[in-house]
Amino acid sequence: MLKPDAYFKLNSHHFPTKNHKLARQLFRRAIRDYYVMRRKFVVDPSSNKKVESLVVGQFIQKQKNQRRIVTKVFNGRNGAGRPTKYEIKVLISRMFIMWGRFAFTPATFSWKTNQERETDFEAFLMELLPKLGAPDVRRYIEAHWKARK
Repeated sequence: MLKPDAYFKLNSHHFPTKNHKLARQLFRRAIRDYYVMRRKFVVDPSSNKKVESLVVGQFIQKQKNQRRIVTKVFNGRNGAGRPTKYEIKVLISRMFIMWGRFAFTPATFSWKTNQERETDFEAFLMELLPKLGAPDVRRYIEAHWKARK
């Protein structure tokens, strides 16, 4: 688990000293919300408590020459394919806003990876996101920019 204050202290040279307190608060809140959103819970309508999954019902399914009772469970995800990680989307959006509002340099990425020197924001995210469990940083940034249009 990442300690937000320690990580911010290592990278505090990107922000002016008059904004350190507010930027650190926003960074800490963004990391805390990221960890909260990673927990997968569903609210049980009868008790209003958070549970990991909810039994929706049962149905009979024919398998070969016999019928089986199959229990239908809802765990917050629907559909096939890779699940959307909303917590990473929200974290990246908050990092863009925080960096654009308080940092000395703009929140940009260099796309010519072999020729260009990486920007401060790029170095910041390339180090932060793998520590949080999101190793494919460029894919998440591209998805963020596509969603903004």
